[in-house]
Amino acid sequence: MKVSQEDLQQQFDLILQTRDELSRVYDTVNQIQDVRSQLSGLKRRLPENASTKTIVSAADDLEKKLVAVREGLVNLTISANEDSLAYPPQLDAKLAYLAMDAGTADSAPTEAEQKEFEKLKRQSGELIGRWEDLQRRDLAAFQKLTAEGSLSTVVVPPAGRAEETVPAH
Repeated sequence: MKVSQEDLQQQFDLILQTRDELSRVYDTVNQIQDVRSQLSGLKRRLPENASTKTIVSAADDLEKKLVAVREGLVNLTISANEDSLAYPPQLDAKLAYLAMDAGTADSAPTEAEQKEFEKLKRQSGELIGRWEDLQRRDLAAFQKLTAEGSLSTVVVPPAGRAEETVPAH
């Protein structure tokens, strides 16, 4: 069976789109982890007294929201191949599986693969949208709270520039 140039182009296009979506997911996770690291550092530096209790509480609340978004994007408890049997794959793994599946055939992506990509892209868009909302609302409110207390603020690094940190669970 001869594979057409058009089939291979469709396969290539789906793999590239999947790669781009994975990049968006990982940029978001890196930004979230960077903000979490900053929150952790800020809490460690604050003296334990009544005046800082509000900031620590707000940092804890913000961290819970950040983890909730991150957990939908990537499962950081998976560190070895066998862990994927015990923990459900999150969005990043599903996108990676789709790219591997689409890349192993010598044909255009199936309709099911196309639909799966669209579904996963929608899900990542929703989760990344939640992250963007957190930045606009919760993180902005936290930054205002720390500014009122004359503390250095927590900033979100630009996509692709977030420092890779050891995941805080």
